[in-house]
Amino acid sequence: MIIHVVEPGDTIYSIAETYKISPEALIRDNGIVNYNNLVIGQTIVVVYPQEVYTVAPGDTLYSIASSHGVTPLSLLRYNPNLSDRKYLYPGEQIIIKYDNNGGRLKVNGYAYPFIDPEILKKTLPYLSFLTIFEYRLSLDGTITENNDSELVNMAKSYGVAPIMVLSAYNTVVSDNSYSYFTQVNSAETNQRTFITIIEKLVEKGYLGVNIYVQRVTEETLEILTDNLKAFSVLLKEIGFTIMLTLTPETFDLPQGVTYLNINYSALAEAVDYILLLSYNWGYTYGPPAAVTQVNIVRRNLTYAISQIPSHKIFLGVPIIGYDWRLIGENGQYVANALTSDAAVLLASDVGAVIQFDYNAMAPFFTYTSRDNNTDVNHIVWFKDARSISVLYGLMQEFNLSGAAVWNIMHFFKQMWFIVSTQYEIIGPFDTI
Repeated sequence: MIIHVVEPGDTIYSIAETYKISPEALIRDNGIVNYNNLVIGQTIVVVYPQEVYTVAPGDTLYSIASSHGVTPLSLLRYNPNLSDRKYLYPGEQIIIKYDNNGGRLKVNGYAYPFIDPEILKKTLPYLSFLTIFEYRLSLDGTITENNDSELVNMAKSYGVAPIMVLSAYNTVVSDNSYSYFTQVNSAETNQRTFITIIEKLVEKGYLGVNIYVQRVTEETLEILTDNLKAFSVLLKEIGFTIMLTLTPETFDLPQGVTYLNINYSALAEAVDYILLLSYNWGYTYGPPAAVTQVNIVRRNLTYAISQIPSHKIFLGVPIIGYDWRLIGENGQYVANALTSDAAVLLASDVGAVIQFDYNAMAPFFTYTSRDNNTDVNHIVWFKDARSISVLYGLMQEFNLSGAAVWNIMHFFKQMWFIVSTQYEIIGPFDTI
């Protein structure tokens, strides 16, 4: 894989000529929208296919897959434009395979029920698990409903395991460290609550549950572990998967105790997977920084694998960027979320040059806007091919299970191109 960083004077045609590949292939593989106005510092990925096939009359996706010893899903990964089509046309070229020898991994994608069906259809071939937001578990053990049947059924039709997100929130008192999984419940209450959840899993067709607890204190960590173990016993009896999502805000730590001081080992024994998200959902206040700083992620992983078997860990991969505005006399920062593709388009529109922080392994740029006749300074942090490549490389370096992508509501073509051409994406119940 070649990652080309756009330099002054580059055009899509000059880059194509340099690498002896068609401009159309570069645009298609990278999902480039600003191909007539490339941004200095923008990344373009070049990967040469190992085998290409020219469609003959009467060919179908299934017949081509069968004759070449590959799966229809792998063809959809390498040719995502086929997800939008009912027919193949004689003479068109289909990529059969890439030399994706970077290793095996599982991919877990987060989505809301209102995801665009066409985006979901394009994304499912790249996934092992589809984690669907969200059911809420109250203090008394009741759970909310969710309009998710279409997503569950579509995931299973692609061989992807649908996973229910079960968020344990506290809507009674202001202390958000107090939730169902972090409170002491009687064995009878737990049995009743867990059976209710399992009945909902079965009713909807889910194959597992991903538990998110908003806040855990030193005092409630042991309670959380005991409740998870009790729930896990019942889930294992019927072959369901249990996951636990952790973010930096999960642990309410006392002064002098860092994120690295948490004993994860007991939690790891209670669940099949722990999803380590090194970012906070909905985080829109400063100070501005890269959403996932690779130097910090590496430090956290080094500690985590001393506590958790590496094959139980999914590494969070956020594909949301932030446009930070410096406002007010006190220098307060407020951010608007945007996709990586939107960030590049914004850089193109404002004439910015994309820079790169090699410690965080993240791209950024600055610009100035006008608001009520006042100049407002902005800094935008997002993901590009370099940061994506490094994050997925960490999964192989630390022998992790794979990636937890937050989120798949937007189709990030360049990321999926990197993942599918460099790694073998395996099924939810396959062994790494």
